[in-house]
Amino acid sequence: MQIKNEKKALVVDDEKGVRDLFKILLEHEEYKVDTANDGLEGVEFVKKYPYDIIFLDVHMPRLTGPEALKEIMKIKPKSVVVIFSSSSDTELSFEKEAKSLGAFTCLYKPVNIDEIIGVIKEAVNNSKIRKN
Repeated sequence: MQIKNEKKALVVDDEKGVRDLFKILLEHEEYKVDTANDGLEGVEFVKKYPYDIIFLDVHMPRLTGPEALKEIMKIKPKSVVVIFSSSSDTELSFEKEAKSLGAFTCLYKPVNIDEIIGVIKEAVNNSKIRKN
């Protein structure tokens, strides 16, 4: 059960270091944070719990970020999802597709801490509008 006014986030990435970094940053911003090792596990979390923001890596085993994004939007179409990946021409072309699938925004590794915090704050305002 989510406590009223508690901010909740999900970080989905197959790299423990990335999950840990996002968890620390989000906890600093007073979020309760769940982490998932891959897209399939992330989708299972979304089925069970409400999130104010979801950070989702593109490249993961079992269920990729784009596949997980599609599933998340079927389950909770107003979710605020931030996609992140390493920068390349292929990834840059994915940004348009990700946004058309419902992603809030896209970040490219290596991500700047100030950029992450800015997105978190912007997403908080947006999640109040998009609440499921």
